[in-house]
Order: sequence, then C-alpha cells, then structure tokens
Amino acid sequence: MYSLIIINMMRNRYIGVILLVALGLTVSQQLYSREIADDDEVFRIQNQLRRELIAIKGRQVAFFVYMSQNVLINTISKYKTFVYDRVETNVGNGYNVQTGNFTAPESGIYVFHTTTAAFDKSHSTIEIVANGQVKDITWADAMDHDDRAVASSMTVLSLTEGDVVYVRVGLLFGGNYLESNQYTRMSFSGFKLA
Repeated sequence: MYSLIIINMMRNRYIGVILLVALGLTVSQQLYSREIADDDEVFRIQNQLRRELIAIKGRQVAFFVYMSQNVLINTISKYKTFVYDRVETNVGNGYNVQTGNFTAPESGIYVFHTTTAAFDKSHSTIEIVANGQVKDITWADAMDHDDRAVASSMTVLSLTEGDVVYVRVGLLFGGNYLESNQYTRMSFSGFKLA
C-alpha cells in the first residue's frame, strides 16, 4: 500500500527521498508501538524501503579506464578517438572498450575527467566530445623539453539517455609518444552526479 502511494506521488526525486525517510520512520514507529513486529517483518519493510529509495534515486553510473601502454604519436591522427583498453570500473556498463565511447545509460548530470601525459619532446591536444561537439580541450605539451607534461580536465555535462561522450586527438600533436606506464596513466573516467 505504501509503495503504491509513493510511486504515484513521486515526480521529484528529492521530495521522494524525504517522503521515504519519513515513511520509514513512521512504519517503524507503528510496528514497534503495536508490538507486533518481529525481526523478519522489520527486516522486510526496511529492505522494501531501500529498494524504493534506489529506484527513486536512479542507478549508479561510474567508470574508470586507462591505456595499458604508451601511445606512439605516429599511431594517432587528427580527431582519432582514444580507446582506453584497461577497464578498472564500469558500473552501469556505459563505457565500451571496443569503441572508446561512453554512452549515458540514463539522463542526468555527469562529471568526466581525463589525464594525458606527453613525454620526450611530445605534445597533443585532447578533446572531450559529446554527440559530435567539442566540450573541453586540454594540451599535454612537452614539445620543447625532455621531461613530461601532464594535462588534466574535468568536464560537467548534462546528458540525455543515449548521448555519447568520448576523448579524441585534437588539432595539434607531434613528437614521440603519450605516456601511460608505471609513472603516469593516460585515463578517462566519469560518473553520474545527479
């Protein structure tokens, strides 16, 4: 009965969370005050409330991927998508290791992060692209020195279910390689904020 009322009333997630917490306290108080609640009944109601809360909040989405080895500059080209081949986390299965694309499994606000290191007189611009439009750009620039240069970006995007985000080579690149090894990792990650 309570779940039908909640489902019918829930249009706003924040109101839903407040109502679920209040409802949970009310149900628990009623059960204990009537002295009819055994442990199994309390456990069943608590689990039902947790499931309803998860349904209201939406599912979790998060991923973290990186390159397993250095990327030779002579293997990239302008606008080539980086395919990060090591998957550490892929909650929600939004990241596709064959294409390098992240596809939003549901609508919401997402946060994306990239890290790119250039080494030994190398450099590259890196673009974060959503649905074919450049949203952010960084430049790992060790072009005129033998040390490494690391570029990092954090990009907040409002996505609709099915939108595609990926990282690609930008307009400028050259030198020997982009570094991803025991010293630094070339990575791409993201999560659903709300």
